[in-house]
Amino acid sequence: MTDMRNVNNWHWVNKDCRPWAKQYLQQKLVGLQAENNGNKVSIASLDDCTGDVDLNQRKGKLMAIYDVALKLSWQGELKNGTKAFGNIHVPEVAYDTELEDYVFDISFNSPSQDEDELKRLIRSELTPQLRSKFSNFTQDLIHTHSSDLYADKNSAPSTPTLIQRKPISSTPTISKKKDNNETVKTTIVDHSYEFKGITAREVYESLLNSKRADIWSHNKSKVSKKIGSEFQLFDGNVHGVLLQAASAKSIVQTWRFKSWPKEHYSTVTILFVDKPEGVLVNVNQVGVPVGQEEIIRRNWIGYYWTPIKECHDRGQFKDIPYQSDPLFGLIETKNIIWAVVILIILVVSFTAYLVSPHIVL
Repeated sequence: MTDMRNVNNWHWVNKDCRPWAKQYLQQKLVGLQAENNGNKVSIASLDDCTGDVDLNQRKGKLMAIYDVALKLSWQGELKNGTKAFGNIHVPEVAYDTELEDYVFDISFNSPSQDEDELKRLIRSELTPQLRSKFSNFTQDLIHTHSSDLYADKNSAPSTPTLIQRKPISSTPTISKKKDNNETVKTTIVDHSYEFKGITAREVYESLLNSKRADIWSHNKSKVSKKIGSEFQLFDGNVHGVLLQAASAKSIVQTWRFKSWPKEHYSTVTILFVDKPEGVLVNVNQVGVPVGQEEIIRRNWIGYYWTPIKECHDRGQFKDIPYQSDPLFGLIETKNIIWAVVILIILVVSFTAYLVSPHIVL
């Protein structure tokens, strides 16, 4: 018999599916494994699953809306028998996330000389399996719970109509390159990240000290405190020019993603605000192509702030001293020292010439 309070399934009906989601992801993800050249890695456990998972029905149509963050534990073994353990943090598994936009932040429980080899295996062989499992989440959610959302279960369609609500402003797709005579539509993206137990100087150094950047970016980087210098991160996928830098206060730089329209740069302003327990980092990015707002936010958090925090917590920066700031932001200290040495030599030489006896012909 049809529920008279919801005739023809007209009213909005919602079901909280978080308990099911955690169990589902545990069953699908734990045990995934990859092997190559004698090296092995596998997902050992799902440690955290936080966020919202809702299935909604109105007028007979379904909407799956979810956004969860995952923390997975992995274990690995190299062909020489060395074992390693760590975590994979997925900042966002969401109903509107494209497969290529998932972020996987890989960390080790303890420093290892074989990090690069295992990380390559995880990224090349294990993360594609995770993406595949995530791609089935929406349909499995609907298949399991859709019938519960209809007042008369007999009226539930065999193939429910699914509406995926994707906010236009946050569609995580990469803009196609445009011709030179076309204008790139842009927007402004703001986000903040709070570090606890870390000073502003630590974060500042991590961004502009190449030895530190090599560690948290997991790639050879090109960064400098010299105003006007070019920077490159993540194999050149992110690059730009440093415009301003005030130690532990602020950084201003041009910034572009490699696949953005040719010669199009955004302007990033990073402000460091001291807090009793650490530092708050405020980021303002002007000139982001419309449609990439959410992926830009996710990538800053997933590829910048989270790795910096984890590397700091593991003590990977402790043996790397702070770099001195360039004079006026332009002249590096080592160049100043050499200039002073040369100047002293010239002065001494010239003085010696003046006081030495001269032969008059």
